[in-house]
Amino acid sequence: MIAVIADVHSNLEALKKVLGKIKNSELILDAGDIVGYNAKPNECVELVKKLKIKSVLGNHDHACITGNAEDMNPIAAEAAEWTRKNLTADNMKYLKKLPEKLEIDIKGKKIVIIHGSPTNPLYGYVFPWVPDSIFAKFLQDTKTDILILGHTHVPFVKKLDGKLVVNPGSVGQPRDHRREASHAVIDPARMDARIVRTEYDIMRVSDEITGAGLPVFLAERLFSGM
Repeated sequence: MIAVIADVHSNLEALKKVLGKIKNSELILDAGDIVGYNAKPNECVELVKKLKIKSVLGNHDHACITGNAEDMNPIAAEAAEWTRKNLTADNMKYLKKLPEKLEIDIKGKKIVIIHGSPTNPLYGYVFPWVPDSIFAKFLQDTKTDILILGHTHVPFVKKLDGKLVVNPGSVGQPRDHRREASHAVIDPARMDARIVRTEYDIMRVSDEITGAGLPVFLAERLFSGM
């Protein structure tokens, strides 16, 4: 079984709870945005490194390593700048080495991981209500059996002609009206996938956000899942 996470966004509490569920997975993949928004960027990067989780670069990761947050709203940009100032040199170096796309072969299946979309790896939004023809084109263009995306914080599993497109949702900041952390589990042998939700101590994370001087909105939104 393959576990897939995305959009951890410096939420250490949620990440640890999710990893507790998937620790026995054969492989753990990450669709980007390890940092941003929440208050524990270094701890999250170090945990991903320690577990050798295969990750791609997300737009918040990119903003933190470049200092360019022009495409972000003011709150996201403020959080990116805070993260940039607080990341250690080693963790900054790690993020700089992340690729925008990963291709992996497992059990005879090709898996492609991208944060946004195949046409816009960092910033492309692909929601579950996108027409199936678009998903089919993505699968065709990437020549893959399983396409993994992130960025929207909205989880879904799409099955088309025996292939899969999966967004695991967000570990650190869900936006589908549910407050639990979200991840996905994929069975490549059966070409099947499911979304899994995990409760965590939101109040603790909220207190960390406000205590760090990050925007209060980022703490409040965790309780509504939006």
